[in-house]
Amino acid sequence: IARSRGLAPGAAVATLGTLFVAGVRRRRRCKTRRHADEEDFDYGAGKDYWDKRYQNEIGNTYDWLGGYEKFQEYIEKATVDLPEPKAARILDLGCGNARLSEDMYDNGFKQITGLDISDVAIDSMRERNAEKRPDIEWVVGDAFNLPFEDESFDVVIDKSTTDAVSCDKDHIHENMTKMYGEVQRVLKKGGTFLVFSAVEHVPRTGLRLPHLSFEIEEKELYLPFASLWAFVSVKSQRPAMSNEEALRQAQMADLQMTQERQRQQEAEERLKSTASFGVLD
Repeated sequence: IARSRGLAPGAAVATLGTLFVAGVRRRRRCKTRRHADEEDFDYGAGKDYWDKRYQNEIGNTYDWLGGYEKFQEYIEKATVDLPEPKAARILDLGCGNARLSEDMYDNGFKQITGLDISDVAIDSMRERNAEKRPDIEWVVGDAFNLPFEDESFDVVIDKSTTDAVSCDKDHIHENMTKMYGEVQRVLKKGGTFLVFSAVEHVPRTGLRLPHLSFEIEEKELYLPFASLWAFVSVKSQRPAMSNEEALRQAQMADLQMTQERQRQQEAEERLKSTASFGVLD
């Protein structure tokens, strides 16, 4: 651990303006190539992108940011004060085809739900684990509208789901407001939301939005040549703002960010046009 810090909800309340800054930084990290001969791929492109990706990976697994051993201590600490720690209800949010749920199960946790927007990923993981890990529940669902009752889980784990969702640059405020609001809704009071992310500025700001009520600790983890942070967020007091008002403000902020980006693009085009005429003259 290189750095750590903790803040109670009242110590720093995020504004949508600060999440706007995070969104501007985030845009550059979402589209990339694995190999020179591959097309660009966009983690924020939505369900169709992920279905296609997982269709090409059937039979394989991939753990974003690292395997269970890197995060085990945080999961066990989040459950240690429960009457039966291994009986904790755990939601693996955006599970994809990672082994995290499998490894937690093998370590003794039996009430695990893996949720992903991709039918392909969920069908593959359900088939893969049908005999060896029959108690894992695999659910196709939307992180922005979770198909669970209020206060259903002791722990919710987000391992790089924030990173993918925040890649939708035109809706970053709305996405983070919705997803984190839904996590808070399905999390029991006193329950823990674990966010493991390579883009620390997004959860650092998003977890402190005024419609949330988390006591937050954050720690930087060692990852060679990269950034990796753990955010341990415990559900606490009543939030200062309703989900509805937070969503309205988020949508306004996304619109402002989109308009600002358009203005910048138009200004760049005018500059290029002016420069061209200067050369001709």
